[in-house]
Amino acid sequence: MRSDKRKAKRRPLRYSAWMSLDSDKLHGCVLSDISDTGARLDVEDVKAVPDRFMLLLSGTGAARRSCRVIWRAEAQIGVAFEKRLSDTAAVTLAPKSDADAIAGDAKAAAEPAETAQANNPTF
Repeated sequence: MRSDKRKAKRRPLRYSAWMSLDSDKLHGCVLSDISDTGARLDVEDVKAVPDRFMLLLSGTGAARRSCRVIWRAEAQIGVAFEKRLSDTAAVTLAPKSDADAIAGDAKAAAEPAETAQANNPTF
């Protein structure tokens, strides 16, 4: 049996995501597994995917990862994230301080329901 030499443990999943390959067009893909350092993606055309691209993990594009292709196979690619998930999550997802978190909660509570739905579409 071949040993797995990955530095970070991969977690299997099935999650829709989008690759930003052209300036104005998104290409759908499916995350097959993910780790702190990279992911395996199911794609339609591996030849159409450039060596570097932006992976959008949400419909709004708020969660994204800059990717570098490590390997290609039929209908799948392996990518390395330019920054580890744990490094970017601490910077982009956590509030700067408790005061920022409270201010964000107050703003969300004051926002009308219609505006909140328009700003957070469900995909």
